[in-house]
Amino acid sequence: MKEMRLLLVFLLVLATGGAVAQESNVTVGDVSNTDCAMRTRSEGNIGNPRLKLTRFEGGLYGELINCEVNCAYGDVKVICQENDSNLNIGVDAGTGDILAACVCQINIYFTIFNALKDEYQVTVRGKNIGKVSFKEHSVVEIDLVTLAQAYEEGFDYPVKVEGLSTYEFTKNIQPGENLNKVLEFLRGEGQNSLFCSYQNYVLPCEYSYLDVQAELDKDSTLLINVMTDGIPGQGCLRVATLFFNLVNVFRESYHLKFYHTIVSADEERQVRCSVCLYDGVLNVPDANNTVSIPIIDDNDYNSLVVAGVGSSQTVGAATGPSIVDLQGRRLNAEPKHGVYIRNGKKVVK
Repeated sequence: MKEMRLLLVFLLVLATGGAVAQESNVTVGDVSNTDCAMRTRSEGNIGNPRLKLTRFEGGLYGELINCEVNCAYGDVKVICQENDSNLNIGVDAGTGDILAACVCQINIYFTIFNALKDEYQVTVRGKNIGKVSFKEHSVVEIDLVTLAQAYEEGFDYPVKVEGLSTYEFTKNIQPGENLNKVLEFLRGEGQNSLFCSYQNYVLPCEYSYLDVQAELDKDSTLLINVMTDGIPGQGCLRVATLFFNLVNVFRESYHLKFYHTIVSADEERQVRCSVCLYDGVLNVPDANNTVSIPIIDDNDYNSLVVAGVGSSQTVGAATGPSIVDLQGRRLNAEPKHGVYIRNGKKVVK
């Protein structure tokens, strides 16, 4: 009888230990996703894919933003495995019997239960992300292209362009019409965004590609690049205003370089000509102000394309402080009296 009791206790301990071990295993639940972003089929990526992990008492909430899947994706599954301090996150987006020749971007939301360690060596879809720590922060976000990490206090995401649109306001330009070009910045609704407009942009007569890109280079210079596969001003003139948002803009000022780049019409987008139109300081406006920077662009792009002006060359850029009058005309020196604009900021003497 005593032996029987000991056997029952032993079996109970085994059963309890097995239950505890099973409960402590990392599991995934509550997987959901957004619909396919239709514009990615024809216009390329909306933005870099990102992983966001948020610590809660029972594990981690996960978000895969701009996750690329085949357009014929089916049920989306997230698979997580923990091995010591290694956390492997995989995605299975079933395509059924069809494999479409295009890529969609979707957002995937999921919960990882029992992922409770303070630090993990994380792998996402076979890509080694590096060490992720929750010792000081409950939220970690990683750009899966640049592998830049951001925490809940003072996110430092890559600067990028969103919501590009154009408004073509005339096709018949009259002699003497004001075509002064201005790059204007307004503070957006979010504290980390700028609403931008590039006024009096001369559209190419024929083009199939038009884009605006932005990034911070290794010297923390803000680079904004208008790119098209057509040559502006060749044979005819059409004028438009480009509207776009700069997101992840946190600093009070940047060194700004503004480029116009002509690329080839094929899918490879080879650079044929790149011209720096502005090289100076951008003082980021607050919610109550606007910053306007005059852009000087009187270049013959057809000749520059033939000459093969490279991206390292500068044509028509400011060589020192940009000083212009209120009509956008460049001045050689600062006036002793009056109102003028110096590096995009109004000066009154």
